Amino acid sequence: MLGVDDDGPYKVYREIYQDTSSGDFGIQIKDGPLLRCHSHILIRCGGFLEKVRRFGKVLSREVEPGTTPPVKEYFKAKGYTELLEDLRSIQFSQPMDQSALQGMAAKMVKREDPMRPGFSTAHFIGGTTGAIRRRDPFLLAERYEVDCDCERMAELLRFVYQGLMSFFALECRNEKDRETLTDKMLKICMDAEKYSVDALYEQLVGWFGRDCFIVVGERKFSDAFYQLEHFVQQCTEEHSKQLLIETVTGDMLATREQFSAITRDPRWSSLRVEFIEGILQNDGVPISGEAEVLSLIGKWNARTDKAKEDIVRLLHCFRMDEETQPLLFAWLRSMGWLTATGEPVKDLPMWRDVARLVDGSSARKQARSNLQGTLLLQAEQMLLQEEEIGHNEVDAAFEHLRGGALLSCGSVFSLGSHERLLQSDTFREVGIQRLRVSLSVPRRAAWNRDHEVFVGCSYGEGKYFGFLCSATDFAGIYSVRALASAAPEPGAPAHITGSATKFEFDLALEVQLQRANLIVMCKLSVIFQDKTVTEEWFQIAYDTLTTGAGLRFQVVATGLESECVDVVLSWVSNAVASDEK
Repeated sequence: MLGVDDDGPYKVYREIYQDTSSGDFGIQIKDGPLLRCHSHILIRCGGFLEKVRRFGKVLSREVEPGTTPPVKEYFKAKGYTELLEDLRSIQFSQPMDQSALQGMAAKMVKREDPMRPGFSTAHFIGGTTGAIRRRDPFLLAERYEVDCDCERMAELLRFVYQGLMSFFALECRNEKDRETLTDKMLKICMDAEKYSVDALYEQLVGWFGRDCFIVVGERKFSDAFYQLEHFVQQCTEEHSKQLLIETVTGDMLATREQFSAITRDPRWSSLRVEFIEGILQNDGVPISGEAEVLSLIGKWNARTDKAKEDIVRLLHCFRMDEETQPLLFAWLRSMGWLTATGEPVKDLPMWRDVARLVDGSSARKQARSNLQGTLLLQAEQMLLQEEEIGHNEVDAAFEHLRGGALLSCGSVFSLGSHERLLQSDTFREVGIQRLRVSLSVPRRAAWNRDHEVFVGCSYGEGKYFGFLCSATDFAGIYSVRALASAAPEPGAPAHITGSATKFEFDLALEVQLQRANLIVMCKLSVIFQDKTVTEEWFQIAYDTLTTGAGLRFQVVATGLESECVDVVLSWVSNAVASDEK
């Protein structure tokens, strides 16, 4: 890169658009104009020349007249208003047949100019034998065709020659301007990295970390963040990749406003685990406390499609102390990774890592609380709102009953004979609830085929509808059969997989609007690995839903005798659309 003090290169920049330029290195824009650059200037920009040679297509050094579009007309057609300012005197370097000063007759009659540089008397019949060729002082030493937007390549060259880039000076007056600027800055950032204009790349990355949020606003800032995260994988140089990662996981999340804009975005769950880990490991991440780390991990796994190993990897970013230990334990219980006594579930493939989390051997740093004053209060209020929306996921969501006696409340249970689990709250509104069910027998080598567990809904005394879960003849394969209080026997089985002693699935309940006959249609679905395995419809009276027993999730085990089944229940989502008359 050259600065303003380098007066020669600064002024010679405008030459690259002229046919009479002293430049010896041609950059031919695909389907666009030819830019005649100066290799002795480009070579001072590090790897730019080599990258053009690497990504460009080699073309003939000689440029035949009329084979490339005139620069000025091309810029006008594309709307490059900023670049048109650099073409003020370009008409004086154009051939006479392109001049606006020639008469109408001369425009209509096209003749070959025998005085033009490179003119040859060679023709298609006689070839070059005996032909005379005029010397061409504008013959290029090299010419390459590059597949790059002309405006962005011109701005890269402006920076190489002058140390300036006009996109930094663009003003945003409305939403369209903000969208245009964000798009231009993202794309030229990628081009600067691709063509090794490192000084410009560093300035652009710094702009995204420092100024982007203020200039383009929250929505476009979020778009830029997630596009840069995707661009990391396309970086051609390791040092530029590391700089981008540091900026995306650090500077772009340095303030609470920027951090909130990114973590509230639905695309948060699409980030790669390495990125989330880099963000949560940062000592200066603007969070109110370690509880927010658990909340962010939960948001990342909102679609329940993340590998357990990746979740445990992120949990190692949680910094446990005496105050935050109960939060971590409650979170692990809600995932079904801790028993009711606080011990890791041994049949988990990563139970040793969970054990390290529980005993605190992985925690070596002090817990963080990087917010103060109003920002701290706002963050704490947001966490409280998320807990309310979460429908009390960790606290007493289910009751453990034996007959009519209440044994316990919570979400992690050891279910014995003649016992059942019943949802504490009654579901009375139109909408969808999705419950994650984890069933295991860790005290046995394999699931007993006589052990069956009913998971479904109760809507009154002796009225139920759901699925009967049991083992099959094949280890690790389980059947689910529809079972209703009004049916004499279970339906045809569908199958899901698990380990020899454990399996889990999601149970989704959909309640529709009442019909004209005051009947409410309900659908119960078994979802395994985000795919619906089976679904069944049942109906209840509108009065039952609104003023009667309502709907509650229920779990009942049969054939246990003196043994127990460990049950872990957690809410996956709760999307309710109330129906008001």
